[in-house]
Amino acid sequence: MRCRSISLKPLSFPKTDRILKRHEFLAFYSLGKVMHSPGFILVYKRGISGRFRIGITVSRKVGHAVTRNRVKRRIREYYRLHSAALPVSWDIHVIAKKPASSLTFQQTVTMLESLFAKFVKTAGAAIQVVSAIGFQ
Repeated sequence: MRCRSISLKPLSFPKTDRILKRHEFLAFYSLGKVMHSPGFILVYKRGISGRFRIGITVSRKVGHAVTRNRVKRRIREYYRLHSAALPVSWDIHVIAKKPASSLTFQQTVTMLESLFAKFVKTAGAAIQVVSAIGFQ
């Protein structure tokens, strides 16, 4: 019996949704706004690509390679599952702090949800102001 393949396209994480270049990360330091949680720092700025893009940084201070990769996988998985609810035309840089290494997946999700909810509230207000002025 042949199994029918389920399309996972809406839940994918293509390269067009990623921030990969050094100059793109450096732009956050001059143009970005910052939000903090105990485990993560979220830096955001208005994007020019017309899509919501994310960059992830986990330094060696967080732990060894296995730990850093686990933290990155958890952030990517959160983004992959929740990207449909995020506003477009924003670039986000998620920076893991040392406490992120000891979080369970559920704790990571809870912390990222509160951080992204704060971002959506702030970004939503910025979107309303921009549309009221007449720019888009």
